[in-house]
Amino acid sequence: MEIVKESSLNNKVFLNEPYNPSQLQDDTYERLNQLFTEQDQQQRDILEAREILGDSAKDLSDSEVYDLINEVQFLVDSWLEEYERNVFDGKTLDEFLELEQK
Repeated sequence: MEIVKESSLNNKVFLNEPYNPSQLQDDTYERLNQLFTEQDQQQRDILEAREILGDSAKDLSDSEVYDLINEVQFLVDSWLEEYERNVFDGKTLDEFLELEQK
């Protein structure tokens, strides 16, 4: 017995690939790996911040260090956007480049 899912797009019906449990398992593993990769990156960011901060970070929890990283990143992004708007007549660099492409 073959299980087939259907989907429609613009009133046309397409038959998808037959249901494959091993594909579902592969997708699950891929999603888990992505989640663990993101967690690993967060841990690396925390370790790097602790190295940079030195003794001033020894009394902070990992959560506090990560919050500090996010706050500093927000400030940097805000200052960069403000600078870009001053340089490019009220536009960010991305907005300026999109204008030039049109």
